[in-house]
Amino acid sequence: MPRITFMPSGRAVEAGEGTDLLDAARRAGEDLDSPCGGNGTCGRCLVRVSSGGVRTDASAVIVPENAAAGLVPACRSYVTDTECVIEIPESSRAASVRGVNVSAGDDIEPVVPDGELVRTIRCTVPSSLGKDALSDLGRFRKTLAAGDPDAEADCPITVVRALAGALRADGGRVSADITGVFGRDRLVRLRPGHSMDDGFGIAVDLGTTTVAVALTAARSGKVLSIKSAYNEQIPMGLDVISRINYAGRPGGLEALRQASLGTINRLIRAAALDARIDTGGITSAVISGNTVMTHLVLGLDPEHIRLAPYTPTVLDVPVCPARAIGIDVAPEAPVIFSPCVGSYVGGDITAGVLCTDLASDSEDISLFIDVGTNGEIVIGNRDFLVTCACSAGPAFEGGGIDCGMRAAPGAINTVKVDPANGRPAFSVIGGGEPRGICGSGMIDLVAELFLSGWLDAAGKMDRDRTVECIRTEGRRAFYTLAGGAPLRVSEIDIENIMRAKAAIYAASALMLENIGISYEDISRIYIAGGFGKTLDIENAVAIGLLPDVPRERFAYIGNASLAGSYRLLVSAKNRELQRDIARRMTYMDPGADPRYMDHYTAALFLPHTDSGLFPSVSRRVVRPSG
Repeated sequence: MPRITFMPSGRAVEAGEGTDLLDAARRAGEDLDSPCGGNGTCGRCLVRVSSGGVRTDASAVIVPENAAAGLVPACRSYVTDTECVIEIPESSRAASVRGVNVSAGDDIEPVVPDGELVRTIRCTVPSSLGKDALSDLGRFRKTLAAGDPDAEADCPITVVRALAGALRADGGRVSADITGVFGRDRLVRLRPGHSMDDGFGIAVDLGTTTVAVALTAARSGKVLSIKSAYNEQIPMGLDVISRINYAGRPGGLEALRQASLGTINRLIRAAALDARIDTGGITSAVISGNTVMTHLVLGLDPEHIRLAPYTPTVLDVPVCPARAIGIDVAPEAPVIFSPCVGSYVGGDITAGVLCTDLASDSEDISLFIDVGTNGEIVIGNRDFLVTCACSAGPAFEGGGIDCGMRAAPGAINTVKVDPANGRPAFSVIGGGEPRGICGSGMIDLVAELFLSGWLDAAGKMDRDRTVECIRTEGRRAFYTLAGGAPLRVSEIDIENIMRAKAAIYAASALMLENIGISYEDISRIYIAGGFGKTLDIENAVAIGLLPDVPRERFAYIGNASLAGSYRLLVSAKNRELQRDIARRMTYMDPGADPRYMDHYTAALFLPHTDSGLFPSVSRRVVRPSG
C-alpha cells in the first residue's frame, strides 16, 4: 500500500487505494476540522498535495481562490497507487478539545439519598480448616447467606480474582459491594477489611458539544467534584447529523465511540484526582445523553435514526457493567443510561425534566427548553407531556462562531454596547484577557447591537456610520470585541445565532399551536443549557430566543441533564419517576409538519417578523439618528 506523509508533522500512514485523505489523516493522528462529518459540504478539511497524486471527486465544491492555491477537500480526495506528501494548513486543523473545566459544586442541588444503587455488606469469612472442602468462594457465599439471606449474589470473575487476597489480608474481614439493578444481586467490588467507604458514583451528561461529570459520595450524596470538557467527537462533526455521517465512514463508528469514551474517562480521572480517590472505588454510574450520543458511546449504528421511519436501535438501554462499555471505574459497576423517548429526544431530557415542576403532580402547565446543539422542548403538566427536538446547531455552545468557545475561563460571557460609538464592555469568566466568546456572550452581543441600533432586524451591521469597532471586508462586516490578538464576530456568526434561536422559537410555537394554548397559558418556563448563571433573560427575549412574557415566569436551571443524572444516581424514587415520565411523553416531529418552516422563517429576524409578539423589545430599540 502507498505511504501517505502529512506535513509539517511528518506523520505517515499506509493506506489502500481509494482511501480518502480525511480517513488517512485520522489514522495518522492528524485532526482535521470536519464540522460536516466528512460529508463534503463545509469546505473546512482543505489540504495541499505537495508531491505524488490523489484523485479528487469532480463534484467536490472548491471555491476558485482555494483551487488557485492548490487546496483540495480531504474528505473528497482519494489515495491512488502512488506515495504522496500532503500539507495540512493551520486553518484546516481542528481546535483542541482536550481541556478540562472545573465547575462549581453548587451547580447541583443536593438531594437526600434513597434506594442506593450499590450497598455494602461487611462480614468476616472464617479461614479454611481443610475439612469442609469449601473453596474460598464457597465460604464467602456461605458467610453472606448466613448474615443476609437476601445477599446471595452472582460473583463475576473480575471480582473473584481479588477474593483469595482479600480473604487473607485481614483475617477474613471483607467489605462486599453488591447491586441488584441487573435483575438479581451481583458482586461489584470486594475489599479487605471492614471499610467505612461505601463507594462513589459518577453522574455524566454526555452532550453533543460538551461532556460533564459529577463525582458523588454514595452514602451522603455529597457532590465531591464536577468537571466538564468539549466532546472529543467535535472534529468529526459539529452536530448529530454530521456525526451520523461520520459513523458511516470506514472505522468511523469506532472512532466516535472511542472519542466519547476518551472524554468521559478523562473527566472521571480528573474528578477522582480532585477528590483524591481511586477510580476503582467508583461503583456506579448514570449517563444521560441524546439518542445519537447514546448510540455512539455504545457503538450502535445510528444511521437509521436519520432515515425514515427514524427508528433507533434502542431507546431504553439495559443496565450494563462498566467493563462492557469501556468506562474506567470498577469493572462490574452498574451503568444506567437515562431512557430516550424518540430519535431526537433523549435521556438528557428525561433526566433534565426531573429538575422541574413537570415531574410533580401539578396542574400548572410548564415549558422546558434545553438550549444546546439540539434544542429540546417539553410542555405539559401532570395530565400530559409533549416533547420535540430541533436542530439548533452548536452556536449557543460556542461552536460555529469564529472566536467562539464554551463557557470556560477566558470566555467573554456578558457584553454591553455603547449606543453612541458602538464600543463594547464585557466580562470574562475567571478574569484576565479574553480568549473567545461563549453562548451567553453572543446572546448579549447580538441583543445589545440590535437594541442600540448597530444591527438591523436581518442581522446586518450598520455600514453607514463610521466607528472603530465595525469594519467591512468585501461583502462581510465584522465587529471587534477586543484588540491585541483580535477577537472579531462576523455577520455570518450572527446569522448562526439567529438560525439557532429561530429553530428553538419555531419548535416551541408549533407545539403550542398543536396543543391549542399560548404562552399566556404557561405558568413556568425552565431554561436549561450550558449558559451558566450569566444568561440575561432580557437579552434572550430581545433576540427572539425566548417569548416576551412576564420575567418572573422564567427559571434558569443550568445543566439539567447533569443535575438529573445526579438525582438518578442517588435516588430510587427519581429512577422510578423518570421511567414514568418517559412512558408518558408524546414525541412530536416538527420536521414532519410543514407549518414548522413557516414558524422558522418568521423567526429568522430580530426578534421576529411579527413585532407584536415582542412588545417590550420594540420599546427598547434605539433608532440611529441621521
